[in-house]
Amino acid sequence: MRRMLKTGLANIFLRGLTLAGKFLVLLAAARYLPPDQVGIWGLMNVTIAISLYFLGLDFYTFNTREILALEAPQRTPLIRDQIVFHGLVYVLVLPVLLTVFIGGVIPWKYAVWFYLLLVLEHLSQEATRILITLSRPTLANLVLFLRSGSWTYVAVALMYVDGDARRLPVIWSGWAIGVAGSVILAAAALRTLPWEESRRVGINWTWMRRGLTVALPFFCATLSFEGIQYVDRYFLQQFHGEAAVGIYTFYTGIANVIQTFIFSGVIMILYPPIIAAYQHGEFSRYRRLMRKMTFGIGGGLIILTSLAVILIRPVLRLIDQPLYGQHLSVFFIILVPVGLTTLSYLPHYALYVKHRDMAIIAATVIGLAVALVANALLVPRYGLTGAAVATAGAVAVMALLKTAAVLIRSRTRMAFLFENDPTTPGTTTGPGQTRPERR
Repeated sequence: MRRMLKTGLANIFLRGLTLAGKFLVLLAAARYLPPDQVGIWGLMNVTIAISLYFLGLDFYTFNTREILALEAPQRTPLIRDQIVFHGLVYVLVLPVLLTVFIGGVIPWKYAVWFYLLLVLEHLSQEATRILITLSRPTLANLVLFLRSGSWTYVAVALMYVDGDARRLPVIWSGWAIGVAGSVILAAAALRTLPWEESRRVGINWTWMRRGLTVALPFFCATLSFEGIQYVDRYFLQQFHGEAAVGIYTFYTGIANVIQTFIFSGVIMILYPPIIAAYQHGEFSRYRRLMRKMTFGIGGGLIILTSLAVILIRPVLRLIDQPLYGQHLSVFFIILVPVGLTTLSYLPHYALYVKHRDMAIIAATVIGLAVALVANALLVPRYGLTGAAVATAGAVAVMALLKTAAVLIRSRTRMAFLFENDPTTPGTTTGPGQTRPERR
């Protein structure tokens, strides 16, 4: 418990520096850039975030469980094969992403920035996931700090002292330098792994194809989840322009700090041992860890949401842009889907660890359908408020469906915390015996 507390505090400190930097660059953008430029910045961020999943195809969801099931010397061939897999995906996907510019989502003059940032972000993201899987969350957060936080302080300082630096390319230059540094650090850390085993065995193409088969359904689910989170920006751009997207980006950027803090300080630390405990038949430990996650998420939400409500008005006074203050009510609505998304990690990992992948997929795909319909109905007429309400409704549907999927298969009301897994058909009864059946 003491070790977990120290690790959690270290992770929170690193993520705190990262979030502080992202928060500062968000404030600087809102203060020094016109809302339409903030909107383009937001669309670039969102489009890169979605494109990352096309490069990754959620292969890590397969490889994470594979790596955790093996001892350290046997893991490096899997990491190497994942690198080869992503290289092949790059060749196929990167040309297709030109449709982002052909469709007018982002202006052509930003194409080089888009591809540079996208590739570097993906390399850093996959390396961070591997470090988390290897139970090195502090190093993973250090990589994330370089990727998302370190450069922001320099960029903000430049924008503050130099009027000519108040441009999007300055922000993107800092981003590129920071994420490149994170890739170098992650590569140096992974270089210390025992790679001798990977040199003795060839690339396992059969394993790679099997991984793709397993990961593709997760990719559909993840893409649906990202759609729930981000589709509102594209509806706002279509019906109300980049300035509306800029205001919405500002408020969602602040609200998402809550989710990011909780993921770093609680979920990132606990979910690898939760998966490992279940796979090795340590069900008492599994239930204990799930309870810790529940209390950590609940307590974090109460504290951080309260702080957000208290501090938002001083933040608005700081940026001194009346246009943002006119839409303050939108911020309070956005806090609802952020809270529900964070809570939904509990049933999500309860389903994920039991390989109940189809339940996760169904919940997110239905949630995306709700988001598309709700945004189409609400955004044209109600603008920012309609987008926030549509997203809140879609996230609520997704969270309820995941929770229902857990409870339906259980004998107790809080199944993911207290159910007696060894008696559940298809589950493992101890180390070395059958693993949960895939569904």
